[in-house]
Amino acid sequence: MDRKISTAIWSGEPNGRGGFSTYQNTCPRIEKFRTIIGTPAGTNDLLTAYKVDQPAVASAVARC
Repeated sequence: MDRKISTAIWSGEPNGRGGFSTYQNTCPRIEKFRTIIGTPAGTNDLLTAYKVDQPAVASAVARC
């Protein structure tokens, strides 16, 4: 889990939820892992991280 979190933060893409996500290289893109950063104690604290399997937001999906 630590490796997935590290990969998402350092080489993932901002997910619009205050964190970073990694995606499977398919069309449409499928989000594989998501982190959300920011807690009441500090803005750089990891709040949560979890696996997801859903297509990216429809408006952000590039044409295949």
